[in-house]
Amino acid sequence: MVDHRFHAFVSHTTADKPAVEKITARLEAQGLRCFLDKWDILPRDQWLRNLETGLTDSRTILIFIGTHGVGPYQQAETDVALRRQIEQRQDCIIPVLLPGASPEDISKLSPFLQGTHALRFHNLDDPLPHLILAGMVRGDDPDHLRQLIREQANAPDDLLQTLNYWLSGLHIQWQGEECHISEGRGEFCLRIPDLSASHNPDSIAYLLDWKSRLTKMFGRENELKSLHSWADAKAKISVCLIMGEGGVGKTRLAFMLAEQLKEKGWQAGEAQGLELERCWYTGSSGTLLVIDYPEQRPDKAASLLESLALMPEPARKLRILLLSRNGDFLQKLTQSTDSLVALRIELPSLAANDSASWDLFREAWRRLQELKQVHSTAPLLAQESYRQWQQKKDLHRRPLLILALTIRLMLDPNAKELGGKEIIRDLVQKYEIIRLKAEAKKLNVDEYSLVMLRAVAAISGQIESEALRYLIEASAKLNLDIKLPTLRQLKGTSLWINGSIHALQPDLLSADLMDYVLTELAGDQSGAWQYCGLEAATNTAVASSIFGRLIHDAQNTLDRPWPLRSLIDWVCPDPERCEKLASALVRNTLERTLLPLAIATNQALLAQADSPQMQAQFLNTLSIRLAASGEREAALQAIKRAVDICKQLAKENFAAFGPDLARSLNTLSNRQADNGEREAALQAIKRAVDIREQLAKENFAAYGPDLAKSLYNLSIRLAKLDKTKEKMETMAKLETLKQQILDEQIQVPASMAWLFE
Repeated sequence: MVDHRFHAFVSHTTADKPAVEKITARLEAQGLRCFLDKWDILPRDQWLRNLETGLTDSRTILIFIGTHGVGPYQQAETDVALRRQIEQRQDCIIPVLLPGASPEDISKLSPFLQGTHALRFHNLDDPLPHLILAGMVRGDDPDHLRQLIREQANAPDDLLQTLNYWLSGLHIQWQGEECHISEGRGEFCLRIPDLSASHNPDSIAYLLDWKSRLTKMFGRENELKSLHSWADAKAKISVCLIMGEGGVGKTRLAFMLAEQLKEKGWQAGEAQGLELERCWYTGSSGTLLVIDYPEQRPDKAASLLESLALMPEPARKLRILLLSRNGDFLQKLTQSTDSLVALRIELPSLAANDSASWDLFREAWRRLQELKQVHSTAPLLAQESYRQWQQKKDLHRRPLLILALTIRLMLDPNAKELGGKEIIRDLVQKYEIIRLKAEAKKLNVDEYSLVMLRAVAAISGQIESEALRYLIEASAKLNLDIKLPTLRQLKGTSLWINGSIHALQPDLLSADLMDYVLTELAGDQSGAWQYCGLEAATNTAVASSIFGRLIHDAQNTLDRPWPLRSLIDWVCPDPERCEKLASALVRNTLERTLLPLAIATNQALLAQADSPQMQAQFLNTLSIRLAASGEREAALQAIKRAVDICKQLAKENFAAFGPDLARSLNTLSNRQADNGEREAALQAIKRAVDIREQLAKENFAAYGPDLAKSLYNLSIRLAKLDKTKEKMETMAKLETLKQQILDEQIQVPASMAWLFE
């Protein structure tokens, strides 16, 4: 957090100075250092420069509004404060109404302050508003300040309302993988991405990035209407899931909703660093939290939603908007958490016969001509030819590809290859590869080095200094053919932005660029480059999820091969590499594109394992991965081997290895059920229940929850075989067990919370 010389900057008009000076003196008497022009700017000082310094060095900006209107300096100070509030994503403005001023006067300063609660002084001699204002500036405990107001019998009604508005917020705290949410003072504003980037028609990232808003949004009116209805619903906490492939416009739709809700008094945007402890202000109408790609951190996202399901109703509406490719991670949610998902929107490509698609193409053509400053002409494709192009592939109906087609035709009116993957490759070549090769040549470094770095950055989203140093050292140590520049050289390139190298956006461009460097440039070293990119990431689990998405986009959307086999061949012979990569792939919702890699690393680790216990663990995981990839028989054989090993281990030391045997039997039951072996699946889960009952007798706190899970699975197996009486007996035993767990206040893992609803 930034250290500030002043607690507060005092913004006011000259006519209000006597009243403002009196309030400021009371603040200073309570130990607060305030910047007031009369006190802190000497006659010979440069006035504007000192005002600017005061604003920068103050933690809070107090904007006093009286009956004399708004002065020119106060207007400028408000503009600076609002800009800082947006850039730093932290509320720093506290409007203060002097006696006689009206709340409507706030909007005269800026429309962004319209509807904002202000601290109101009805009488300058009343000590209570002075105490509350000092507490807000100092950052006192909100409950303490509320209590001060409640203790005053004659406190103005609007004082508590103002305090609740300014000091209310949501606080997210992590304890391991478990999330706890409480209401408290907000500090960080939710973020809506910067949409004010300057026009850059020479950047493909600008032209295709949703934040540039090259055109207005077409064809999503119904979805936007549904989202507003969801936000306006009476439920205090509600979740919406928007699903769709890359390029259909999920993110733009979400943040258009956020912008519109913000105009209605909501606090809305994306919480940066969701996995960290965070708190933010709640809006007067509600709070919208956007979570993009929750599958990159499924455990964190699921834990957050589970915490929301358990928390008391908040004071204002809370809406969680999830943007996902497929929503698979929701399958792991508990019943009560899943019930929060009130709306699911599957965002499709635009319909080929819909006027919105043609309108988007024409508007994009017109806007590109404006950007390129060329003479306005009709689109090169007639409406019928455009319809025929769209009908060839679903990919051609995604808004992103419609924009890409427009750019491609603008670059080359005679272009013949207008398939989706050809268009993307042409644009990547024209705007990125050729440009970066030319820049590398000027720097006298390897011709393809900047192209490689731009591509590898896609694996983690961005490469910061420390990771970049590792990547440079690793590539040199491995003697890779493409030689990377030094960090000092890279800091002088166009790739270096705000202390890191960022991935090319949108995702489809990154996927194509990555595929190009691996298949066309890296050759037989593509495995090494993929591994180095993953290992350099700050969070390899998140990076591997992004990596899986890149492979999906390349293979399924762009119909391009991905050299995953080369990564497998590079990693598996080396135990250390294999272990690092395998640990990054231990996720409940692993991307299907990464299953071959996960299976190969598990098989390699199994072959290298030097203890029966480790062999059993790898076999258990391998069985789960094989089942997910559809290899049912191989999955069954793997878990059978694991069970045999665990049996022998448990025979020699039941206390140590009984839990492993029960876990393997539970997995065996699932695999046998998948293969239609219902009676065998029943016997396996019965054996798991017997073992866990024996373990629970010795240590109920440790093994009671596991026993409950096995009893639940047993009830499912019995139901499949129409053994109604046994099922009812098992369910009765389960209910008794659950009550004992609750009575003894035994902690239950978050992944099993659904069983105790």
